[in-house]
Amino acid sequence: MQISRLSLATGQPLLSERTLATFPGDDRKRVERQYLRFAGVGVQYAATILVVTLLGIWVDGRAGTGSLFTVVFLLLGFVGATWSLVQQVLGPSDKPGKKE
Repeated sequence: MQISRLSLATGQPLLSERTLATFPGDDRKRVERQYLRFAGVGVQYAATILVVTLLGIWVDGRAGTGSLFTVVFLLLGFVGATWSLVQQVLGPSDKPGKKE
């Protein structure tokens, strides 16, 4: 004997076969590539700041300058990584009349 769950209001089965949520008109693989691209941008952002800061620590150790180069390289890494992130997320500026 099978027991089925029915909605009291409609009499329809409560558990129906589920379908995967998709974006209307979009190819699933293309959407997945976009997620991976944005995940890669975040990893690149963190890695850039980390590598440039470690370079600053190394230069400070070699030059004996305290933390001067660490702070300078950290700020340069942050500005450069942020610039790169904005360019990758928003895309290149293709405004007419703007020459690069």
